[in-house]
Amino acid sequence: MKRHVAAVVVALTAWLVIDSHVDWVPQDGRRLLEVSGQRWDLRGWAAEQLLQLRRDCTPVSRWPPESPIARAVLPVIQQHSLPDSQSARWLQLQLLGDWSVAEVDFDTLKPTLVVLRLKAGQWRVQDQAVWSGSTAPWHSGDFVRRYLRQQAPDLPQALLACVSVDPALYGAGPGGLGPVSSLEARP
Repeated sequence: MKRHVAAVVVALTAWLVIDSHVDWVPQDGRRLLEVSGQRWDLRGWAAEQLLQLRRDCTPVSRWPPESPIARAVLPVIQQHSLPDSQSARWLQLQLLGDWSVAEVDFDTLKPTLVVLRLKAGQWRVQDQAVWSGSTAPWHSGDFVRRYLRQQAPDLPQALLACVSVDPALYGAGPGGLGPVSSLEARP
């Protein structure tokens, strides 16, 4: 067989093998990269990498659980969705101006990110801007930030960008770290 014929056969075979294992699949108005049945949110991953490079967290303040602000915010969260919310305990609290994003863990509920706003001297949970649960198959950081931005459009971008979204708590796959099988994902 001549070299150019062999090269064409190899290229065609490689293309067919790749085409049978790699595809872009639509889901929820976006596309996921599917490789041998595993779905990956490549766009979300890239957005998260870009955010890590360009974000500036200097205007955002982090507060420890024993701080006066944390002690004022926690009871508001504990009273928000009784009775399960009473067991809320801190994972993180960040503030910028009159906005706050708190991450709490519960005895019976999943870890939750809660957006709060200070109005008339009282912290108030922004009812629509609460995230709890898995982001599967989407990249957790990008997905949660887009959701909170949609639910609380006035939330300062710098605060939202600096909130840590742990893929082990919210992500896809075993332990929140890997892709999700297309067999487990929604059609």
